Amino acid sequence: MGPSEGGTRRVLVTGGTRGIGKGIVREFARAGFDVAFTGRTLREGEGREQDETGRLTPLEGSLEATTALVEAEGRRPLAIQLDLLDPASVDAGAKRVLEAWGGVDVLVNNAMYEMGRYTNAWIRDTPLAEFAAKMQANFLAPVSLIQHFLPGMLEAGRGVVLNLSTRHNYQRQGGPPGRGGASVSYNCSKAACGKLADGLAAEHGRDGILAFDVDPGPVLTERYFTQGHRLGYPRSLFCPVEVPARACLWLATEEEARRYNGQHFMAQEFVRARGLCEPWESSLPMNARWSPTAILDWREPGKGRAQDR
Repeated sequence: MGPSEGGTRRVLVTGGTRGIGKGIVREFARAGFDVAFTGRTLREGEGREQDETGRLTPLEGSLEATTALVEAEGRRPLAIQLDLLDPASVDAGAKRVLEAWGGVDVLVNNAMYEMGRYTNAWIRDTPLAEFAAKMQANFLAPVSLIQHFLPGMLEAGRGVVLNLSTRHNYQRQGGPPGRGGASVSYNCSKAACGKLADGLAAEHGRDGILAFDVDPGPVLTERYFTQGHRLGYPRSLFCPVEVPARACLWLATEEEARRYNGQHFMAQEFVRARGLCEPWESSLPMNARWSPTAILDWREPGKGRAQDR
């Protein structure tokens, strides 16, 4: 059994129990995909995360709730309890999907590790173990999942990999962590992940593999309402979860996406330019003529060089 058996399309979304991941699960289910999704929280009410003091606080979302969401859309769910910080757990989760479905048509590496005790820690205050943990969750776990599912995609002659990213990879920070910037430990791990799409497109674009690096921008997730005060960004920068979710669905399903293979996508700008979501109020600067390569200077390719590198 492999991807798209009997015409059924299948997607795996990591971190599908809340926030952007849950929004992506919903959009793909509505589009007719069966959806496998991962998360650490099995039942509603069990979710916890660290605040700035290291104290565990409640966090909404669960595999149980997302299962009900997919079923309500008339699609088949496959819930996988998985911890990105544990390589053995990542391998076991991938093997469970392969055993159940044989493979997937789309892999969405959405889950990430950031909002812990060291979210706003400066380099001098961040233990090396924290750098290692972020590299495991935000880079090595996505690499592992790609290695598990890429062979099936290559055999089928098609497949899409979407890696959720951040514009901190490409732009100077607006300030230190918590005051306009993110921690270096987080940024470095996401910057590494940000090169996967480029590499996949270079290696296997001719084999039918599409890969994209998707920057959602600031998003109004459940975590924003419990931990958003730690980020230091105004609420006016944040968009609904449907915005990055619809960007991901477009990239995975539209034929036109092929022309952008390997590119970095700024989801908020793209969705607004394409009218893929109801308009939302935002103070985020939006380039009028969107292009996937206008990362640093908001210009169309060939219209000038970025000055702030």
